[in-house]
Amino acid sequence: MEDLLNSTELDPCQMCQRGMRMAKEFSLQAPEYLSGVLRELCAKYSFRRLDACAGLMERLSEQLVGIFSEMNLEGSDGYYACAYSFPGSCPVPLHQPADIAFPKAKPVNAVQPAPSGQTIQVLHFSDWHLDPLYKVGSEAKCSHNICCRDYGSWNDPGPIKKRASKWGDGKCDTPIALGLNTLETIPKFVPNASFGLFTGDIVSHDAWMISEKYVADEEIRSYELFKKYLQDLKLYVAMGNHDSYPSDQAPGRQRPDSYITHKWLYDHVAGIWEKNNWITSIEAEYARSHNAMFMTRPMDGLKLITLNTDLYYVRNFFTMLDTNLDDPSGMLHDLVLELQDSEDRGERVWIMGHMAPITRSLPRSSLLFQKIVARYSPHVIAGIFTGHYHQDKFIVVHDPDALEQTEESALNVIYQGPSVTPLDRSNPAIRWYDVDAKTFSILNTHTAVADIIGQGAYWEANDMEPEWKHEYSARETYADPADPLDPEDPLSPAFWHRTVERMKEDRELFKTYLQYESKLSEEAKPCHKGSACEYEALCQMQASTVVQHQQCTEDAETLKGTKNKKKPNKKKPFSVTRAGKEVIVGDYDEERGYIEGLGVERRGM
Repeated sequence: MEDLLNSTELDPCQMCQRGMRMAKEFSLQAPEYLSGVLRELCAKYSFRRLDACAGLMERLSEQLVGIFSEMNLEGSDGYYACAYSFPGSCPVPLHQPADIAFPKAKPVNAVQPAPSGQTIQVLHFSDWHLDPLYKVGSEAKCSHNICCRDYGSWNDPGPIKKRASKWGDGKCDTPIALGLNTLETIPKFVPNASFGLFTGDIVSHDAWMISEKYVADEEIRSYELFKKYLQDLKLYVAMGNHDSYPSDQAPGRQRPDSYITHKWLYDHVAGIWEKNNWITSIEAEYARSHNAMFMTRPMDGLKLITLNTDLYYVRNFFTMLDTNLDDPSGMLHDLVLELQDSEDRGERVWIMGHMAPITRSLPRSSLLFQKIVARYSPHVIAGIFTGHYHQDKFIVVHDPDALEQTEESALNVIYQGPSVTPLDRSNPAIRWYDVDAKTFSILNTHTAVADIIGQGAYWEANDMEPEWKHEYSARETYADPADPLDPEDPLSPAFWHRTVERMKEDRELFKTYLQYESKLSEEAKPCHKGSACEYEALCQMQASTVVQHQQCTEDAETLKGTKNKKKPNKKKPFSVTRAGKEVIVGDYDEERGYIEGLGVERRGM
């Protein structure tokens, strides 16, 4: 393997594909040694922190053995694995058209129903990421993936550069104080919610340290808190990529031997949702057998379809199997059946998931999802709700057959809810919707925010609670003064398309969007007029597939004058030690799951 990695005769793609063949052979002939080999390679070639790399390899090795063993290297599996798991090795493959036969043709009179004049409110919050090991006063500006923790001998050397506030910080997950404060705040802003959506990610971001027990305990405690503070409010939950063990991994049920490794998780969460009276026993049983996907009817006339979008996430290594298929997990096929059932019944549908499979998914699944949304919009699908990005965003989904993006080609909208965690330097926020009580179209969105980034330390020093405020109303912020909406009109896909087009000409409107995207964070990166980031942001607001998202990024790089041709650094080892400690693979304690001397042990919450 070292000879391969140091080869001067192979290009990066050849090197990666040969490495995949070696990994498969190793997995078939000596699976018990794979974990140690991967940790050795981490120590020499990884550009992650050494403690993080060793921990990740320990947690992933068993599933990687199964994945490498089943990978079809004569087909597209190995190539896709190189392109997406080792960016810069092989070029991203050209996408193939996704193919699907719908049960029925789209009705010729497929239009959004007329407004009813009646309104309800619906809560939406996301990306909780509670950190039970958060330590007030620890380093908030560290070299780890998340800070505000005591990593023992793996702490950054030298004095603390920035003190972790009681209320959180921009490189840290959610402290319990902020989590409880957020839950106390929700009823103040949304006292009359008919039901609520939580679009995933309960668990903290320390994927290299967590255990199966840690994930289970975090979910138990967090869902208990949701139930305690939200009381009788029906809360519908989607699985996030950090809600599994190992993080990001989710085998589809089409591979029973792999699926069984995650069945404990789906049994676990479905049982909690049922116990909290959020879903029925029948719905919970469906979730147990369908990767945490379920359908429910929050109100008469509305079906809510909850997807486990981790099945299409490129960091889920199980997606590197069966890459010749459009929908190897089968979940999008189930989605079509449910949408057709709702069309036949004349009911409206909301789709929710942690992330829409149009950004960080494989191209064919993304194209298939766009076709499904186009087939059942705007008459059936009334809204799509996601999280994941920690920011306050939206994406307009356009007709895949349209020659250009227009008001007429805009068919639906994906509402990406803001996060509770301040990680990624954005303030914690919650959202709620004003919704037509009969058509379930979105009439308005509201966001409330607490300025933890700018005021957290001040609030702590003065023994104050965070001050939450109503940040903005989408209807008031984005309505065109020259073309006002009627009071009963929803925020239609055409409305959001026009909003993006206005942002391209109105710099102040775009600046306002950027402020709200970061939830008023003073640490948000600037995005100047005419810059590549401005182009990319505006482009991606109307990018309906991962292919289009990638094209936005490539065009932005061209605009900037520099192609992004990063290649993996195969030779440079991690160069910074923590408190003088070098990693020795033998120091890694498999039973306890941490490196000897780290001083952090997982015992649940």
